[in-house]
Amino acid sequence: MRRALFDSLYTLRLEEESENGCVELCREPDGTRWTKLRLTAPGCQRECLAVLEPGVPVRLENGALELLLPWREGLPLRRWLRDQNPTLGQRRDACLALLAQQLELRGRLPFCLTALSAAPENLVNNGAGLLLQYIPNLQRWEPGITEAQAVRALTDVIYQVLTADEDWARRGCIPPEVRLLRLRQSAQGYTGWGQLQRDLAAIPDHPPQVGSTLRARARRAREVLRRIGPLLLRMLAALLLATALLSLAMAYRRRGGETQSAWPGMPQVGDQDLRSGEDGG
Repeated sequence: MRRALFDSLYTLRLEEESENGCVELCREPDGTRWTKLRLTAPGCQRECLAVLEPGVPVRLENGALELLLPWREGLPLRRWLRDQNPTLGQRRDACLALLAQQLELRGRLPFCLTALSAAPENLVNNGAGLLLQYIPNLQRWEPGITEAQAVRALTDVIYQVLTADEDWARRGCIPPEVRLLRLRQSAQGYTGWGQLQRDLAAIPDHPPQVGSTLRARARRAREVLRRIGPLLLRMLAALLLATALLSLAMAYRRRGGETQSAWPGMPQVGDQDLRSGEDGG
């Protein structure tokens, strides 16, 4: 049955190719489309065979492992963003559907296929949300790709979906809930789908308005001033006191200097030489 399925397929186009294998888009005579992975790297073959569920069509042909995955129908991500202009909340919900797909396939596909397929160009929207088209870049395959690596790879793609073509993102006004995804992904904080799902669900329907952002910043500034205000006032009072004392000391020195120089500065008054008076005793 499976061999008959493979034999009935014909290739529509080649999606990816490397020394580790290739990925083809194929179609049955009735129009059903499949993604066919042809894996030639022995390590990659072993990883897939160790995890694949029994229902996945698979065969070994001329030393290459071939397996079929359903082709996901839908609008490519770029076209969906352009045509629908989705809000932040709609993007969030679409990405939650993408995570639901990953949770459904967890333990049924090797993590390397998710990690190597995670790219914006491999996302489609089927009307209910985003789905990952499994077109792995087999050139980047390496042994032992973990679930954490797959989660972080998809987190990077989700962040791009949330911020793509958004004015607020170009202005740098990224909501903290969205920024958190990037921070945790950069810090390799994600190790499973659950934490990513919780962080994604916390993203608001709309980013904060510019006015509300400025008000929030002003409120935080007032709170900081309220906390450190008494200390600043004490420091300012001490500075003013020190300045006053320094000015008083300088004025006193100037006044003393003027008093001492009054006599030496007047050697002659009229026709009388005051210095001679000193000499003459």
